[in-house]
Amino acid sequence: MATRRYYSATAVDNTVASSINSSATSVTLSSSPTGYPTSGQPFVVALDYNTASEELVLVNSYSGYTLNITRSFNGTSATAHNAGAVVRHVIVAQDLTDLQDHVAAGPNGVHGITGSLGTFLTTSSSANLASLVTDETGTGSLVFGTGPTLSSPIITTPKTTLGINAQTGTTYTLVATDQDKLVTLSNSSGITLTIPAGVFSTGQYINIQAIGAGQVTIANDGTSSFTGTGTKLRTQYSAASIICTGTNTFTVVGDLA
Repeated sequence: MATRRYYSATAVDNTVASSINSSATSVTLSSSPTGYPTSGQPFVVALDYNTASEELVLVNSYSGYTLNITRSFNGTSATAHNAGAVVRHVIVAQDLTDLQDHVAAGPNGVHGITGSLGTFLTTSSSANLASLVTDETGTGSLVFGTGPTLSSPIITTPKTTLGINAQTGTTYTLVATDQDKLVTLSNSSGITLTIPAGVFSTGQYINIQAIGAGQVTIANDGTSSFTGTGTKLRTQYSAASIICTGTNTFTVVGDLA
C-alpha cells in the first residue's frame, strides 16, 4: 500500500544553510520554512531543484529550520548539496504512479482496506461474508444467529389455482378432497351441507358458496361440531369458509344468517 504524502499550495522556496554529504539525515534551511504542510508528514522536497544534482527527499518531520529527511526518494540518488542549494516543495512522479496503481488495483488494499473486508471485496463468497458478521452461527452458507420461524400455518400447502367442486343436489357431505377448494351449491330447493367428523385436520379449510335459489343450511354429522354467527348462507351468492380448528371442531365465517 502506498505511503500517504502531504502537500501545500503555499510553500515558499528556501535554500540549504550549510552543506550536507550524501548520508546526512537532516538538512538545515537558511530561513524559517514558510507554507510547508502542517497537517501531516511526510512530504517531498527537492534539494538543488532543477539542477543536475537534484535529489528528492521525504521530509518526515521538521522543527525550526531543520528538516529530518529520508534520502534518494523516487529513484533519485543521494548526493552532497552545498550551501545555497535551492529547496522546493514538489509533486513528483511517484504521486501519479500511486494514483494509477490505485485505479488498476482490485478492492483488497485500495483505500487501506485489508483483512476480512478486503478479502470479501475481492472474493464475494458466503464464507468470506460470514467472517465479517459477528453473530454468524453457520459454517457453510451464511446463517444468521436469529431468523423468522413459521409454525402451524393455516394453509399447509400453497395452491396455485383454486379447485371448484360444483354440487347440484339438495344434500352434500364434505370429503377430504374438498380441502382448499370452493364447493358451489346450486339447487332451486333448500340444500343441506354436512361437515363430517374424522376427515379434516386442524388448519385445513373449505370455501362454500350458494349459487342457486335454494338456501344452504350447514349441519354437523352428530360427532363434529361447529361455531359461527349463523347456520345458513344468507342468500344466493353468499359465501363462507369452514375452518377446522381442532379434532372434529370447526368454525364458519362468512355471509351467514
